[in-house]
Amino acid sequence: MKKSVKILAAVTAFILIGGILWFANGFLGNPISKALANNTAKKYIAKNYSDMDLNISEVSYSFKDGNYHVYVKSPTSKDTYFNISISPLGKLQYDSYENDVTKRNNTYIRLNEEYGEKVKEVFEDKNFPYESDICFGELKEITSKELESEYTNFGPIYGIDLSKLELDKSYDINEMGKKYGHIVFYAKDEDISIKKASEILLHIKKILDEKNVSFYAMDFSLQKPRSEDENINPNDKSIDIQEFLYSDIYEKGLENRIKENSQKLEKYYEEQDKIKDKQEQLIKEQEE
Repeated sequence: MKKSVKILAAVTAFILIGGILWFANGFLGNPISKALANNTAKKYIAKNYSDMDLNISEVSYSFKDGNYHVYVKSPTSKDTYFNISISPLGKLQYDSYENDVTKRNNTYIRLNEEYGEKVKEVFEDKNFPYESDICFGELKEITSKELESEYTNFGPIYGIDLSKLELDKSYDINEMGKKYGHIVFYAKDEDISIKKASEILLHIKKILDEKNVSFYAMDFSLQKPRSEDENINPNDKSIDIQEFLYSDIYEKGLENRIKENSQKLEKYYEEQDKIKDKQEQLIKEQEE
């Protein structure tokens, strides 16, 4: 009896240990597969990128896709870094070099982060006079579809064509901002009026000009202040404008331009809601 109990305990312990190892492998990976991934990546780099100066900076396991991700970068090129994905058995899954480096996504990320930091410094300055839950700046990227057009519902098409960016080139961020800068700012005030929106918009532009932070267009919203635990009331009045051009932010006639943009945006949302309702109705009919 004692012997059978010992055997049962041993089997139970073995199962528990196996379960723990299986669970750990699923979330953390294992050193053997990690070594395989590292070796596969080295051979792959030697074969495909022998003319480049590249180093493996990290090998990590992702429980989301079950693969090992080998992060590769160049010590001499700030925009040359990419990811090689390898299965636990050492089989290549994909290589992000073309998307990250050749298509200049890394270059865009670098410039966009630099611009975003400049805008952030202004909005987070202790002397900045307006409180906001949503405020940021970005260099807008133009899509292939937008390249075929000149205008949207709210104004001219603008944005960076990534194919025109040069690898590792230093750009004048302020000049980039003038052409491609897009700022989003949600202001809070008890006075929800076109006049107040006009005053705040003019003041924000003045502050950004003084800080040498340029932009091409802005999305702006004026809303009632609310506490952190207070839910958004969809019936609350607000003034919202989208893709409002820097060149249109000047005092004369500003209130009319804000009103026109706001009405256009409201109409656009109504049209999108109708499209959504039709799609939902169509899905419902197909299910029936």
